[in-house]
Amino acid sequence: MAKLELKNLKKSYSSIEVIHGVDMEIQSGEFCVFVGPSGCGKSTMLRMIAGLEGITEGHVCIDEESVNHLPAAQRGLAMVFQSYALYPHMSVRQNLSFGLENLRMSKSEVSQRVGEAAKMLQIEALLERKPGQLSGGQRQRVAIGRTVVREPKIFLFDEPLSNLDAELRVAMRAEIAALHRRLGNTMIYVTHDQVEAMTMADKIAVLRDGKVEQFGAPLDLYNNPANKFVAGFIGTPRMNFLNVSKGESGKIVLPGGKTAAVPTDWQWEGDKAILGVRAHHVKLDDKGELPFQANSVEQLGGETYVYGDVDGQDMTVHITGQANVKSGEALQLTFDMADTHLFQSN
Repeated sequence: MAKLELKNLKKSYSSIEVIHGVDMEIQSGEFCVFVGPSGCGKSTMLRMIAGLEGITEGHVCIDEESVNHLPAAQRGLAMVFQSYALYPHMSVRQNLSFGLENLRMSKSEVSQRVGEAAKMLQIEALLERKPGQLSGGQRQRVAIGRTVVREPKIFLFDEPLSNLDAELRVAMRAEIAALHRRLGNTMIYVTHDQVEAMTMADKIAVLRDGKVEQFGAPLDLYNNPANKFVAGFIGTPRMNFLNVSKGESGKIVLPGGKTAAVPTDWQWEGDKAILGVRAHHVKLDDKGELPFQANSVEQLGGETYVYGDVDGQDMTVHITGQANVKSGEALQLTFDMADTHLFQSN
């Protein structure tokens, strides 16, 4: 296990800066997820930590010591790639043992580590097969096993499940989380899938354009998003956003013209703002404050999603159980202002 610190980490390609002074502290044994849209810099940052990408400015520190000067092989890290990166001409056993043999480890130690990793990942029956004879999930287990045998200080995962189908992704997600509980190592995991981030992480770093928008525990980000971007990225379905204006006597003017009292600690900048409310906090109510036009309905059996608009602004309503709502129906909505968030207008 090891503590990882990023200190004013920057990366530039010629005159273009893509990582903008990131500061972050990941405690020993934590499972940290870097999440964000494509092109936000999360994989670049992971490669900088691994030593596969040069650092323009700042430091990557492991257990209080800068490792900027160390090549990738000497940092005590192990990385699982999206593409698995297995040797196709080698058996599973050979793929697992190859790196250890290059370190001139004894045959008995190599055999012991390979056996333990194979048992842990339930791939003992696959040891004599070639990668071409394995399913996607089995290949991913082998790729993870190749990092486990090295007993690294920190595990690095670069979108390891993106090539798998939806059902297998869920299963592998649970296996990686269980592996973390068993080993207790520090793990850093890159994904664009916020569901993976929410279900696996001890800490999440939400990135956008090479900057960390918010860093914290999953439910802290969900319940207290720092800005509209984080609020819209974390949570499924995404948070609803409504353009509102400041009314008289501590009131807010909602779409459609009705007003509502706001929490006293809200800070306004100007007369316009954006109100955020999650789909499960919105309720159908004949006496509600918001006129809602239902455009489509998804009946999933145990829950229902209604998609529509409020005064021309998109709105999603989540209903537990089955609901008798039809596409094209005109309805009224309500919600508790205590469950909402206020963001400044762009």
